[in-house]
Amino acid sequence: MRNRLVRLVLAALVVTGSALVGVAAATPASAVPGLVFVSGVSASDSTSSKEALAVCPAGTRILGGGGYLVGGGRQVGFTRLQALGSSDRFAAGAAENGAYASSWRVHAYGICGRAPAGLQYIAFHTVSDSNSYKIATASCPAGKQLISVGARTTNGGGNVVIDDLRPNTALTSATVTGYEDEAGHAGDWSLWSYGVCANPLPGLQLVTATSAVNSADKAVGAACPAGKRLHGLGAETNGGVGQAIHAGVYPDAALTTAVDVSVEDPTGIAGNWYTRAYAICAT
Repeated sequence: MRNRLVRLVLAALVVTGSALVGVAAATPASAVPGLVFVSGVSASDSTSSKEALAVCPAGTRILGGGGYLVGGGRQVGFTRLQALGSSDRFAAGAAENGAYASSWRVHAYGICGRAPAGLQYIAFHTVSDSNSYKIATASCPAGKQLISVGARTTNGGGNVVIDDLRPNTALTSATVTGYEDEAGHAGDWSLWSYGVCANPLPGLQLVTATSAVNSADKAVGAACPAGKRLHGLGAETNGGVGQAIHAGVYPDAALTTAVDVSVEDPTGIAGNWYTRAYAICAT
């Protein structure tokens, strides 16, 4: 799968054959004290679904995060990318679409820090039915702003693709979309949108980066301005309609860049499509 990925060179990140390696970089002060990058990884085997957890250090809270898939032959997609406020972990889950004989694994990456004022975890879910497309939006309470986006599908059986994990421009809501893949899904399924909210952080800013529009695999990174650090992230594809798979939606180890890596499913996409990465930054 990785041979066709567009190479993305980031000053603070190297993507190796299996995981993320942080490159030494100056670390600016943060609006959230104790901001730190954590990681976890699942077993590497041919189990049809698996989950990884990134655990925050004692005294810190989970603020955001993401995941990365290794292996899967374009037949594995995310089912969960969620900040777990009850346990201060970030969960990255994935499932095979059909039988995949070889081994694969999922990495979870979390952004942790001391609790900002007004910290609150929000969620919204759709009804459970057999509609092929769903959209869910979770909104922050009045006076608070969004610092992270998350998503989860339930009962999709590997046949539902998380398409968008999108913060709005005002950073007040998180919208998630999901599509059944081209094979469809006979059963009922639901879609969850998650957000992490807080009182407005100093210098809070949404940064985006958009890939080329074509029919190739893609990788793109949205970098925080100098002096700001990454607190949360999101991603979306446009034109994939259930056939473009997020293989990675994750922060770099220096917490300066949000990265999205997306690939076409095994049958490919006839038309053009693009992907966009979202970085939620603050001083």
